[in-house]
Amino acid sequence: MSDGENGWRPWFTVPRIVGGVIAIPVVAGFVALGATVLEARSLRELVRETWSRLPSRRTTTSVPDEHADSDAA
Repeated sequence: MSDGENGWRPWFTVPRIVGGVIAIPVVAGFVALGATVLEARSLRELVRETWSRLPSRRTTTSVPDEHADSDAA
């Protein structure tokens, strides 16, 4: 990018370099955010499946509902 008499024209080159330097952390931040969201969703699903398999969380049908024939409004 030389124009012959002024050399490498820093006023045109410096903004491009600065833009590239700024773009790298922005892109890396978006990638990290996406990975964090995917990991959080996976962990949430794992916790849900594990929690649903715990015996203490299972509902038993052998215990009758004591208010089943109530006339209360």
